[in-house]
Amino acid sequence: MRAHDDTTTPTSITAVLCDLDGTLIDSGRDITAAFLKALGHVTHAPLPKVSDVVRHIGKPHLEMLSVLGFDVSGDRFEAFRTVYRSHFAQYGTQYTQPFPGVRDTLSRFSGMAMGVVTTKAQDQAEMVLHKLDLAHHFRHVQGARPGIPLKPAPDSLIAALTALSCPPEQALMVGDTVADILAGKAAGVRTCAVTYGFGGLDELRACEPTYTVTSFDRLAAIIEALSG
Repeated sequence: MRAHDDTTTPTSITAVLCDLDGTLIDSGRDITAAFLKALGHVTHAPLPKVSDVVRHIGKPHLEMLSVLGFDVSGDRFEAFRTVYRSHFAQYGTQYTQPFPGVRDTLSRFSGMAMGVVTTKAQDQAEMVLHKLDLAHHFRHVQGARPGIPLKPAPDSLIAALTALSCPPEQALMVGDTVADILAGKAAGVRTCAVTYGFGGLDELRACEPTYTVTSFDRLAAIIEALSG
């Protein structure tokens, strides 16, 4: 692990917030399949490569579509969402699995307030966590909800901290993308970047997360050091 700032702060952590896709679960194959299925329903243009879609997982769908060069708005976007949700509900966990070390690490800290903060729709996030038998590890799941701006805005993290009755200075945000780290910083929590997910290493380093780990199980030493 690598620290970027002074980690001698006396404030202990009482809650850990985790991103979902690319942090807790390896879901790229299922998300990409649903995304391309939905996109193919609303456009006759050539579809992007799988690798190009994967690079943008974690962003809201409208942003993903825009950066991939597709103007899908209004009724076409609603049609996209309908097909995506239908396909994901049926096949969303066909290939998805927790990353190595996730189950053991979460079990190890079962007494700590654990939460999920994700850009995935609320019902989809809960469905995935239940199907993968991970839901019982988390006291709160903060998915995309109306009226709450998504990461990198801090609002969804703040909402999760409120639900967990945890002040920002006692929390750690763990994620694989720039949006996760920026949201954590804006919310006033310490941050840990994981390098095995969808985010680029150089971009993550540029955000200067408090910690950086190469596998989820390495998070255990950080949590122990900060919760002692």
